[in-house]
Amino acid sequence: MKKTMCLIAFVFLAAMVATAQDYPRVELFTGYTYTRANSASDVPAFSANGGSGQFAINANKWMGFVMDIGAVHNGNIGGNHLDSTFTNYLFGPRLSLRYSRVRPYFNILFGGMHAGTSIAFSGVPVATPAIYPPGSNTPLPPNAPVTGRLVASQTSFAMTTGGGLDIKISRHVSFRPIGLDYLMTRMQNFRSAQDNNQHNIRYTTGFNFTLGGEAPAPPPPPPPPPMKACWDGSSVPVASECAKRTMDLKAPAGVELCPGTTLKITPPGAPPNGADFQWSINGEPVSKESNFEFGTTGRQPGTYKVGLKVSAPEYNDATVERVVSVAEYRPPTGALGATPQEIWAGERATLSARFTPGNCGGDLQAPTYSASEGSVIGNQFDSSSVVFDPASTTEQRKSVTLVARVADQKGQATAQTTLVVKKAAPLMAKRYPDIIFPANSARVNNCGKRVLLEELRAAMDADPTGHVVLVGHLSEKEAAKTGLDQLRALNGAAVISAGSGICAAFPAPQIFIGASGAVDNGVDLKSNFCGTTQETPGSRVNEKDTDAPYRRIEVWFVPTNGALPASLKDQKDAASLSVSKLGCPR
Repeated sequence: MKKTMCLIAFVFLAAMVATAQDYPRVELFTGYTYTRANSASDVPAFSANGGSGQFAINANKWMGFVMDIGAVHNGNIGGNHLDSTFTNYLFGPRLSLRYSRVRPYFNILFGGMHAGTSIAFSGVPVATPAIYPPGSNTPLPPNAPVTGRLVASQTSFAMTTGGGLDIKISRHVSFRPIGLDYLMTRMQNFRSAQDNNQHNIRYTTGFNFTLGGEAPAPPPPPPPPPMKACWDGSSVPVASECAKRTMDLKAPAGVELCPGTTLKITPPGAPPNGADFQWSINGEPVSKESNFEFGTTGRQPGTYKVGLKVSAPEYNDATVERVVSVAEYRPPTGALGATPQEIWAGERATLSARFTPGNCGGDLQAPTYSASEGSVIGNQFDSSSVVFDPASTTEQRKSVTLVARVADQKGQATAQTTLVVKKAAPLMAKRYPDIIFPANSARVNNCGKRVLLEELRAAMDADPTGHVVLVGHLSEKEAAKTGLDQLRALNGAAVISAGSGICAAFPAPQIFIGASGAVDNGVDLKSNFCGTTQETPGSRVNEKDTDAPYRRIEVWFVPTNGALPASLKDQKDAASLSVSKLGCPR
């Protein structure tokens, strides 16, 4: 009894130790089996060899349920050539004692055993009935020798109890050097037909495979080391350093500098006392002072990265960077407008310049203006001095280039536009029929007066500010009579300016007098009104009178602002030639 209690205490202690270990959920064993059988009958004891397998499910670290299936064979029991195979199927609980690598176990299993046995025989049948071989419809001939095997089998109760030892190779594989069981079977004696108990010994060896289970528990942590307090309220081991502080430095915004300027850069924030500084430009160290002055002189336009690294005890190094751009000078830009864009000669236009400052040039000065023709006063363009072709008889248009200039502290810019100056086509003088004079005479006959007082009168009344042009001629035969050509023109002027009698009162200053002498002056004879002697309308010049084209005055009316006829040379107005002294000719 005392021994039994000790064994129970040992088992319980081992189970408690095992609960602290890892255990598999499922176990699979396969291996070799040797059985020493005691038949308890006329058959002597014998040995059998074979294999077996086990399937175990563990409920916890020390208790499980096992299913054991195996078979052994002996082909010549007792020298009688009994060929026998014994198959077991057993079930029951198992107690496992789990150590670090070596695991003893104990189990008791119940189930059954199936035994199959056969023995060979030969002889000559003596029975009279026919004997048929298995699977044949033809009987054996009489007295023929017969060979065969006698077969017998039975299934009976079986029980085993015992244990073994597993040695752990890895987490999932163990080697079983020994498994030793007492195996009891209850086989029937073929002679007595009585059940007999057989007491057998079974030995197994092989490999056990384990599945599932939790990872081994981690070892207990070591005792904490001595600690020290840090600046942030935390604690660290005495041999360790406290966490370093973070400097309050903020990255500054970028800045753009114009050429020739400088920028003083200070650390952006509050560096700790005793801090070290390292300034750099584009990664190249430049200064270790607490402040840094960035100059643009000698630097090409572009972007520069000014870096600062600050180091201090008990602080993490801090790095900040500021982008400094060196700008390039750009002149102002702008546009120039003129209102209106087209003017008549003599008119004015207003100039308006709109300039935008460039880059790094400073304030803009007031714009100044110039013109390719004409003049500019302030912001007013005057077209009075624009030159046109005086000989042109059509409307003329001239493009004038206007330029505005503006300057800043470093340069200047221009803007230009064009303006069209127009000069209207001159009004052309209207020619009336020539007045023909007799040879050596300056008297205006009645036919000539009708030209002046009827034909020309209507034009003078319609345009009181116009001009009358009278150009006198004489023939070569009359060349000796100096001034006859001018006198003829003056007499015609007196008819329209004397203002008494039948004469009209057209202003004498508006009557231009010209004298061409004995040439036609490029103007053909126009005598379709009357001739030289007859004073009735429709009279023609005598064709034989070849000097008649030179004894005449040209009669023209020039509208206000109209162009004088080209035949008028060295003209003088009738007032300056004292036409009033002639009175109204008869």
